[in-house]
Amino acid sequence: MVESAGSATRAHDKRASANYRPEIEGVRAVAAILVAVFHIWLGRVSGGVDVFFVIAGFLTTITLLGHITRTGRVSASGYLLRLAARLFPAAAVVLAVVGLLTPVLLVSSQWQQTFTEILASALYVENWWLFKSGNDYLARDNFQSPVQNFWAMSVQGQFYVIWLVFFLVAMLIVRARLAKDSRRALTLLVAVGSAASLAYAVYAVGVNQSEAYYNTFARVWEFGLGSLSALLLSGVVLPGILRAIAGWVGLAGIVLCGFVLNAGATFPGPAALWPTLAAVLVIVSGTGGPARGGVQNLLARRPLVWFGGISYGFYLWHWPILIFVIEVTGHRPDFLTGAGIIASAVLLAWLTHVWVEKPAMSWIRVRPSRARPWAPVAALVLVAALAGGGLVATDRATESDLRATAELASSADECFGAGAVDAQCETETWTESVPRLNANLDRSPLESTKCRTSTTGVEVKRCTFGVEGSDRRVLLIGNSHAAALLPAVVALAEQHGWEVTTYYKANCVFNTAPRRDDPPREVSSCLAWGESLRAELAQMPPFLFAVNSYSARKSVFLDAEGKPSEDAGVAGFREAWAPLIASGTPILAIADNPVVDAVRDLNCTYRPGSAEDCSVDRDTAFAERDLIIAAAQGTAGVYPLDLTDVYCDESRCPLVIGGVKVLRDKGHLTRTFAETLAPLLDDAVSVIPGVEAAG
Repeated sequence: MVESAGSATRAHDKRASANYRPEIEGVRAVAAILVAVFHIWLGRVSGGVDVFFVIAGFLTTITLLGHITRTGRVSASGYLLRLAARLFPAAAVVLAVVGLLTPVLLVSSQWQQTFTEILASALYVENWWLFKSGNDYLARDNFQSPVQNFWAMSVQGQFYVIWLVFFLVAMLIVRARLAKDSRRALTLLVAVGSAASLAYAVYAVGVNQSEAYYNTFARVWEFGLGSLSALLLSGVVLPGILRAIAGWVGLAGIVLCGFVLNAGATFPGPAALWPTLAAVLVIVSGTGGPARGGVQNLLARRPLVWFGGISYGFYLWHWPILIFVIEVTGHRPDFLTGAGIIASAVLLAWLTHVWVEKPAMSWIRVRPSRARPWAPVAALVLVAALAGGGLVATDRATESDLRATAELASSADECFGAGAVDAQCETETWTESVPRLNANLDRSPLESTKCRTSTTGVEVKRCTFGVEGSDRRVLLIGNSHAAALLPAVVALAEQHGWEVTTYYKANCVFNTAPRRDDPPREVSSCLAWGESLRAELAQMPPFLFAVNSYSARKSVFLDAEGKPSEDAGVAGFREAWAPLIASGTPILAIADNPVVDAVRDLNCTYRPGSAEDCSVDRDTAFAERDLIIAAAQGTAGVYPLDLTDVYCDESRCPLVIGGVKVLRDKGHLTRTFAETLAPLLDDAVSVIPGVEAAG
């Protein structure tokens, strides 16, 4: 994977340096192989990336200390230019190839995300983009893009800058005579920074592990371990037998980590000490030369050293190849296909090493002019510009497609969308379904920061739609599955002269019972929001009716003892509804829409000629028991509405109905399809006393 600038130079300058450690290339090779194997066949995290981080910290510190020893200073420009020449050209080639293949191999709904991530990767902020996506409720169903692996390069690129700052600050401390030498000052800085980072990682993992995973500040301590190994242990030579034991224990720890730990769900917290300390053991075991029977005799063998030399390119290439294979074939690779992915990545990595990395590094060594070293930077800037251009073009095409979809919906007949389920509608084969390019952007107007309380927020936000100021008022309340129904409610409101009031909190069911699978902060904020909302509604006059729905498959409610309980969920709905019902507001409780298991299930709806054949199994598309319907049954003032037979036939649920995509992502209705549900909602609310007369 990524190497330090000094390591790169030494790798090109074949063992010229006395500091060259061939076994570290072997460790890099083992870690890269583990990363690929776990990605391709196991779909898990191996801990190999954490090993790379430790190695990067070790080698970068050794390199910068060498600069200080030889020249008494660190050349920031020289350091950064060597990094650019080593890292940017290969990254630029991979990103450019992915960008060119994106419109060819990926469906149109994936273009925007992929071009965005290519841009983020080129700017070395991919980890922060993924961090933001993890916090963005609307982006939680994003697919794994072909450049998602660049999050690690982004973290490492940021680390190189942080460590340069550490060294520069250490030298200033020495000049100010606050420390005797730069090594001592740097050791103090790295130790304090690493301890603070580890403490933050422990805290962040406890609060929200998915956020912490991509957070640079929760990862700094891993580089710090490698750096402290260089600062404190590089001169420590253990007895031969101890070095041999340490090396083999370290290698075993690196290999076994991913099999024993669920790294993807626990890192970068204390569990990440396993692979990082294992890497430190291997590093320490090599100080003073190979021990008899030591692990260096294996790791320093020519095949592993050679593979370690191309491991950066291998890491860059293996992931996009894997994702393209999965997206084209529709399933994860078998053994032979996975072996082909690895072979292809090795070949491309070798070609990239020979034709891209070596020439780039030669520019740094020869430097016939001062302009050439900036060429690698220019290459990455060009890729960023191309990605930005692709993103702008995709956005414009998508906006045009959504406008065309809206125009088609406004002029379509009663057999468009959900209306096609009517027995009187003739079956029609659609060559392509709307929206054509990216249904994920065909969202309810309620999905805005103005109207949506965040997953951890407690503010009660109220929005109004329809005929504002009307004395005939309707309430819509709930999470994103309720919000997805707003277009149908607004269509009725405009027809009947209603004002629609909305209260929407992402990932929060209007229920007094907590959900098992939500993060603690989201659970507490949801309960607090619900309590505040009920207090606000108690001060308001009654509505014609209130619409409520929820994410049934995702909701496992807990009782007072913290145990999963359907009865607690049913009672929680009734308790939440009670103040509204008591004030004279009837409830229209709507069963959940179908949910698919993976965004990939929706891909066939983007392929011309196949849209009408796309479907999922009815039994798996819904919860075994929809608790909102169970709560509605037998409760005075509550009217259940189950649209399952609209979404599905006896066994299958089409993903395109009447030429319209039903879902924009794994579990939310498109705005266009929701609007076509308006006549069905009209029939349902007509039985509520007072509503029909109001219409």
